Amino acid sequence: MKTPIILTALFTILTNALAAQQVIIKGTLRCINNGVTSTRGATNIIIIPSFNPKAAVATTTTPQGYFEINTGWSAKDLRDKNVSLYIITKCSSCKKVERVFISEDLDKRNPDPSKMFVTIKNWKILENCKESELPDIMSEKLLDSAHHLPALTIDGSAQGSAAMGPVSFINLFEKLITVAASQKAGFYKAATLLPGKIKYGEFLHSSPLINTDNTGFNFAPSRNLSEAVFWNAAAIANSSKPNNVSLLANFKNNIKLSGYQQIAPKLYLGMGGIYTQQNEFRNVISQRLGSVASDFDTVNRTHTQKLKEFAAFIAPVYSVNNKLSVALTLKSVWQQFNNPNLIVLQSDFVNNVDYVFFVDDSIRKQHFDFDASVNYKINSYLQAGVSVMNIAGNKLYKDLFIKDSSNQSFVNQRAYGIGICYKRERLNVGVDALFTDKGLYDAAIGVNYVPANNILLATGYAIKQQSFSASFRWKHFKLAYINDNNLMINEVRLAKNKLFNGKIYSGFVFDF
Repeated sequence: MKTPIILTALFTILTNALAAQQVIIKGTLRCINNGVTSTRGATNIIIIPSFNPKAAVATTTTPQGYFEINTGWSAKDLRDKNVSLYIITKCSSCKKVERVFISEDLDKRNPDPSKMFVTIKNWKILENCKESELPDIMSEKLLDSAHHLPALTIDGSAQGSAAMGPVSFINLFEKLITVAASQKAGFYKAATLLPGKIKYGEFLHSSPLINTDNTGFNFAPSRNLSEAVFWNAAAIANSSKPNNVSLLANFKNNIKLSGYQQIAPKLYLGMGGIYTQQNEFRNVISQRLGSVASDFDTVNRTHTQKLKEFAAFIAPVYSVNNKLSVALTLKSVWQQFNNPNLIVLQSDFVNNVDYVFFVDDSIRKQHFDFDASVNYKINSYLQAGVSVMNIAGNKLYKDLFIKDSSNQSFVNQRAYGIGICYKRERLNVGVDALFTDKGLYDAAIGVNYVPANNILLATGYAIKQQSFSASFRWKHFKLAYINDNNLMINEVRLAKNKLFNGKIYSGFVFDF
């Protein structure tokens, strides 16, 4: 009886060990050394696994041309698959890709059970070493840029899938090594960021007052509960229907989707998400690598900046009695943008310097936080709401920054919202105010009116931002015009008519 148990245990341990094996790809990359038949190890060549750029390495000088790539993937994921390794060299005609088939039999004489070694043999660049090897500083910068690129996944993918094939950044890196020899051409590092228009880290502050079709009513919502999950989830307990699904989007750079469901006589659960993106052209002053600051060694180029900020919400709501309800909202907040790092300049055939492109760092920030909200019916015609948002006080980046500098700035996301709604027959009037650690962020006033059954007209105005909204709802469909007075920036793909440049919103509200 003991023998099967022991064998089973040994088999389990062996299986786990095999599953945990990390695939290591190694070898020596060679180049032609002064003659057709003479070769030596090629140094400072960047080797990038197409499926995981973060694992990229540069060939070493001791021993010459040697590389060892820890792919970061387990043997069970890569076994019996072709993987692609790309090389970045000065040589434009050299073979750029080496495909390796990963199989268990290649792991010979390896005593380490946690690793599976695959050796590439006879990998050679058919070009003179001096024409192939990168300068030290160029190799270092390219390697650093590769490490900032995201890894891919092949979960559920078959052999030959996109995860095993070429990746788009390889084409960009190829341009880096075509820099012509001229006075201005070369590598430059971002040194100064001129002022931009995008207000990083403010989308959660601005949305309840400015980027909404319910201006003035979000902290004490009554007739329109489509955004209650985000700004005062406690008000969901006032809903006349047990279930709701709502959408508001301009299908360009802003979308809000939410819903809630009654799961007990006094208990509701709300969920939702907000997504927004912005872009602009911003000037960046860069300095030539390895030089001292001077007019000759600096360039000022316009660069495209892109920002994405989004959040997901889940909110349990409890109705204490007919007047009072409370809620606790759990949320996850993301921020993502490209941060300038390197600039490459290139000369054309008449020795004029042209801008090539930026090598950016991808900045991502994510955190969890929570809100608390209270909704109270003072009497039949007055309703008040209070929301304390981002209680943990997490922060988002306030602006771009120079890499490795200490001038990074942040926006504290903690905020306090108060609202009051006055109801008089067909007419409702609402006032919202939002406070941050800087004081009053903005205040908004809104009016909505029911002219006939199944129709709701609404308009609102934010005082400090001087933005406004107007919306029309008929049964389940709604249409809105939201003018945020350029709080959200969209310069890259402008519509011919400014009226349609992200200001027209549509959506639906289903209560059931």
